[in-house]
Amino acid sequence: MASKVTAQVLGGSPRVLDDVFSVADVKEEMGVPNHTATVNGEPADDDEGLDDYSFVNLAPAVKGGC
Repeated sequence: MASKVTAQVLGGSPRVLDDVFSVADVKEEMGVPNHTATVNGEPADDDEGLDDYSFVNLAPAVKGGC
């Protein structure tokens, strides 16, 4: 469990979250279950664990295709 994780939705203000285990927990807390995430600048899956003082950035998923 990580404490003091900072999370930000693209264009929003950063929030400090306590007691989150994974990227999925952060998405739930922020109310954006379908956004993509980076942790400390690196792409991250929902099941990636978090360390204390990690920074999670969330952005709307972008659809690809031709």
